Amino acid sequence: MDERSDRDLVTASCGGDRTAYAGLVRRHYDHVFVVCLGVLGSIHDAEDVAQDAMLKGFEQIRQLRDGAQFASWVVAIGRNLSINQLRKRKVADKTFHGERPTEQVAPGSGHEDLERAVARLPQDLRAPLVMYYFDGQDVKTVAQRLEVSPSGVYLKLRTAVRRLHKMLTVRGDTP
Repeated sequence: MDERSDRDLVTASCGGDRTAYAGLVRRHYDHVFVVCLGVLGSIHDAEDVAQDAMLKGFEQIRQLRDGAQFASWVVAIGRNLSINQLRKRKVADKTFHGERPTEQVAPGSGHEDLERAVARLPQDLRAPLVMYYFDGQDVKTVAQRLEVSPSGVYLKLRTAVRRLHKMLTVRGDTP
C-alpha cells in the first residue's frame, strides 16, 4: 500500500498520476461502500454507487482544495449519490412503503451484524440513521437533505435505534 498521505496522493493525482488515485481508491473505497450500503440497503446498488462516487472523485479531484480532506469529500460524494438514487427510486415507485428484501453482507467486512441489521431497516429509517450516526451530520442537515422536518428526523432516529437494538440483542442465526 502507498505510504504517502492523502494530501500527497491528491497532489500527485491532480498532476496526472493515475496510480496515486488508485491508491486513494484502495484506501477509501470500503468506507464509501459502507456509507452507500447504509443509505441504500442493497449491496448491488451500494457497489454501483460507490464506484460512481470514486469515478466522480477522479473527475473532480482538482476541485478539492485540501487534499487531506479527501476521505470526507469522497464519502460525501457517495452519500449524496446514494440519496439521489433514493429520490429517483421514490419518484419511480411512489407506492413502495414496505421493507426491501435483505441481502447478505460479505463476511470479513468488520461489523457484519451491524451492517446486516442496518441493511434490514426500511430505507426511510436507514438513511437518517447513517447520515446522523455514521456520517456525523446534524439533524437540521439530515432534515434538509431528506426533505423532512427535524422532529421527523428525531422520530426516525429513535425508531431506527430501537429496531437495531432489538435485532442485535435478540439473537438468531442472523439479525
